[in-house]
Amino acid sequence: MKSSMVAPYAPVVIKLLQGPLFSDEPAAWNLLLKYSEQVQAYVGQMGLRLHLQEEDGFAYLHQPEIEDEEGRPVVLPRLTRRDRLNYHTTLLCVLLREQLDQSESSNLETGPCVLKRQQIRELLLPFLPERTNELAVQRRVDAAIKSALDLGFLKRMANLDETEYFEVRRILKARINAERLLEIKEKLQRYGTAEISFER
Repeated sequence: MKSSMVAPYAPVVIKLLQGPLFSDEPAAWNLLLKYSEQVQAYVGQMGLRLHLQEEDGFAYLHQPEIEDEEGRPVVLPRLTRRDRLNYHTTLLCVLLREQLDQSESSNLETGPCVLKRQQIRELLLPFLPERTNELAVQRRVDAAIKSALDLGFLKRMANLDETEYFEVRRILKARINAERLLEIKEKLQRYGTAEISFER
């Protein structure tokens, strides 16, 4: 295949098909901003929608429900993967979403919401039944943090004084809006457990 046949925005489409894209990848991010209309038109032909939040520095693809002209559902194979999160990861996402809200309401300069690993552990600790087993607690905390990192909700930052820091990314607000947050919290309170799924 000749390079002249490849669209100039192809690298962006491929990255978006792999997962969320963030502004801290400047080459791909600037390419997306330059060709956002063309990218939307291209992925739209596959039944996908581009969700671009330029101000908050993230973009991802969403596969919405599609209907034909008569309102009947059009079934397409799923291109984006649905990840079902376990209880502890779901709980961490809710807690991080609330931390993000608190940070934004108290920080007039809208700087990043940054938490130490120990702070994340302390957020989860009251909800972990095996609090007497330190090893089990640490495994659950580490697994939940890893899942949040994999989903792009947390970003590992440079360690300072041997302390591990994470940024809570604003894409979490788009993936868990206020209505969905309330719904998940009600399930957690009512049943003591909840699971959510995300496309990636």
